[in-house]
Amino acid sequence: MRVVSLVAALPALAAAQAQIPLGDQVRGWFDKVKSFVPSTPSVAVPVEEVAQKATGKIPEKVVTPLTLDNWESVLEPSAQPQEWLVFLTGGNKTCHGRCGQPEAAWNESVPLFAADPTSPNLASLDCEKEAILCSIWAGGPPTVWHFQLPQVHPGEPRPPVPLHIVYLNHTTVTPETVYEIHGEKTWEKEPAYEGVLHPFDGTLAQYGLNVPVGYIMYGFSVVPSWLMMISISFFSRTIMGRRMRNPGQIAGRGGN
Repeated sequence: MRVVSLVAALPALAAAQAQIPLGDQVRGWFDKVKSFVPSTPSVAVPVEEVAQKATGKIPEKVVTPLTLDNWESVLEPSAQPQEWLVFLTGGNKTCHGRCGQPEAAWNESVPLFAADPTSPNLASLDCEKEAILCSIWAGGPPTVWHFQLPQVHPGEPRPPVPLHIVYLNHTTVTPETVYEIHGEKTWEKEPAYEGVLHPFDGTLAQYGLNVPVGYIMYGFSVVPSWLMMISISFFSRTIMGRRMRNPGQIAGRGGN
């Protein structure tokens, strides 16, 4: 009886199947097949990997470390104008432990610059390792220095080098914040620095005194504060002792 009932029901099933559009039939078959295939958990794909698959491999962006020996040659104006972003960082001595997040944000922003064909040249200056150079610049981390190196024509004096210093918040800075210095031109919100310690146009640089003064400033920075206080105390006591030993001479000078 069951076989007879099934045979009798076949025409009805065929008629119902004929009323279903072909697309819906195929979709239903596909869903049935998928139900028998074991599914694998989805894996999050990094944004940078997606960008590489969509637009090809992103070229590597070079970050040039600046040192006392190479900074003048790296940042030397040439026949073509150049735009540079220099990240100043440091360690416990020069940054007081506040450069961890800014440095991570800078490193993570490099792929963003690499994906932008209009991005500037990048460089970094570690004030912990290059303390003398940071003293010459009178620079303090964590900051980003935006240089616009002008075009230089043979036989003509070098034009001024505009410099804007962007200070980074060591608790809230993100890779996007760093990239926006170029992408959104947030460096324009900072006033141009034109002081005597400008690495190229300052008074000390024009007279070749920036390097000697930088060494002097570095020397004072490495002297312990207690030794400085003892020296000042010794000097003041020496002056007062001389005055106490010659009260008449000092009084005579005052009378004249």
